[in-house]
Amino acid sequence: MRNVQAKFFFISLLIFSINEPDSTFSQGNLVIVGGGLEANNGSVFTQLIDLAGGAGTASFAVIPSAGGAPMQSFVYFRSELISYGVKPENIHLIPVALMDDDSTRDVNESEWKNNGNELRLADLVRKCSAVWFTGGDQQRTMKTLVLPDGSQTPVLTAVWDVYRTGGVIGGTSAGAAIMSEAMICGGNSLGALIHGVISDYQGDDFPDSNGVLMSRGLGFFPGGIVDQHFQVRSRIGRLAVALMKGKPRFNLGFGIDENTALIYFGKKHLVMVAGASGVTILNSKDARISYVQDLPRIENITVNYLEQGDSFNIINGKITAAVDKKPTRGIERFRIENSSQTGILSSHSVDFYDLITTYLMDQKEADKVENISFYSQNSGFMVTFSKTPSSEVFYLDLPDCKDQYSVTNIRMDIIPVEVSIKPIK
Repeated sequence: MRNVQAKFFFISLLIFSINEPDSTFSQGNLVIVGGGLEANNGSVFTQLIDLAGGAGTASFAVIPSAGGAPMQSFVYFRSELISYGVKPENIHLIPVALMDDDSTRDVNESEWKNNGNELRLADLVRKCSAVWFTGGDQQRTMKTLVLPDGSQTPVLTAVWDVYRTGGVIGGTSAGAAIMSEAMICGGNSLGALIHGVISDYQGDDFPDSNGVLMSRGLGFFPGGIVDQHFQVRSRIGRLAVALMKGKPRFNLGFGIDENTALIYFGKKHLVMVAGASGVTILNSKDARISYVQDLPRIENITVNYLEQGDSFNIINGKITAAVDKKPTRGIERFRIENSSQTGILSSHSVDFYDLITTYLMDQKEADKVENISFYSQNSGFMVTFSKTPSSEVFYLDLPDCKDQYSVTNIRMDIIPVEVSIKPIK
């Protein structure tokens, strides 16, 4: 195995402080969606439109720069805004893209690659109260809105003007990834743990198993590193790796689930969660990393998990559960004898959400839960979640809906392990 410790580095353009949010950020708001935003997600769409001034007056600039089918991305989002009452004439396509959309026979969208320099488009963006970035590949957005010398195109400068003067900036999937200054571009959790942070990849299609690819984002969100499609793609490992290398510049990581938004209120420096699932907040301030046979041993990351209506202050770290949620520590509801079971013979499917809620925080007898992910026949990483003296859990039972939890201040350790499997004789 190659020495991966040397790969845990950030290039110099990623080294800067986010401990104190820039005062110029404070006027605007952000709606950062983890991907998979569904048309019936009224919680997210209503707040997005309200922050933009309300359905009657809100005006949107839609930038499909990340999209593989940019026109389709625009048309789809436009139809959703219209269904929530936004006037069609107030929804503007900003034609910036790298890829051609095969659904449009008469237009070659790849010819939009230099449109970030168009002053007329920049003027149109400035007239809007909201800017929306579609999904796709976040590196395409960087290539079209940031010049080779690192300076801003006129269109990107206009987006910043909207933000600083009180507008709302939003995006989904790749449009979420660009929000932080340190941007995750690719990779999966096991690849990140085995190969570390990669910042010098030259190709277009980064293999997920090769590490966690990091570059520079647009930096609208001052709170920390953003990741998306978080639970469904099991990205907690890659976010942890990115944070451990980013210390002490980056202590907070925000993993946003699909069909869910992290809403950032700039004037209050407050994060609030909206939508169908949750936002996982990792804090690496007191965490430590060591290496065993070139593999990282990550210990004492603090994990918080927030859902609809929960909030987090990025200045003082205060978490406030939604008003209807009740604390359940001491009156836990579950008694599960084997919390480590997994595999096709198990009676319960176990994922990150189940581990920290049903199996740990809402079970009185459990002080910790463990789960192993294999990367070879007998080698893997064991993830342990543990209660701490400051751990809390809040719960809301919704009729005909998924239960809602808030979990705060649990400990996560990721340890490389070897497992010997042999038949019982």
